[in-house]
Amino acid sequence: MVKERPLKSKVRFGIVVVSDRIFEGKAEDYSGEKVAKKLIEEHGHTVTYYTIIPNKRADIGKAVERALKENARIILFIGGTGLGPKDVTADVVESLVEKKIPGFGELFRYLTFIKEGTKAWLTRATAGTYKNTILIAIPGSPSAVKLALKEIILPEICHVINVIEGVSHWDEKRKSSSNNSNICSTIRSNNNR
Repeated sequence: MVKERPLKSKVRFGIVVVSDRIFEGKAEDYSGEKVAKKLIEEHGHTVTYYTIIPNKRADIGKAVERALKENARIILFIGGTGLGPKDVTADVVESLVEKKIPGFGELFRYLTFIKEGTKAWLTRATAGTYKNTILIAIPGSPSAVKLALKEIILPEICHVINVIEGVSHWDEKRKSSSNNSNICSTIRSNNNR
């Protein structure tokens, strides 16, 4: 049975920082806690899951399952998208996704190129759907996190959630015009997420 329910103006995010140095206490997590969490909450959404893990495939998979248990609708992986031997985040995310969202990585690289130049082609930022949730992997630098959230993710997140829930563009426009909220107003759901 498909039923409609209000989102209560919040999308639930999981933040997974993937870094050996931060996990071992040799560096501070600036990008996850001070940049991503702050931006997400400033835009009226909530972080239901936050963790720091090492660059290990098994730990990344476990973090996905833990974030799902905390009802995260977006799981944002920060770090591990480069070309180094320990950079496995993008690989794990891509192995899990049911539907790829190639436009995310393409747009991220394009915007990075505009701001940072040709080093943009070195990132393997990626996104896709998994169990009706969006998995997004981005580089660990604060500037990359800001760019991804401010320019790509947060402006479209409500629309993306509606699309994966099966709400048509027409229904979305009709509902948003009847609700003056600038944050998510309604989604359709087949489950209790």
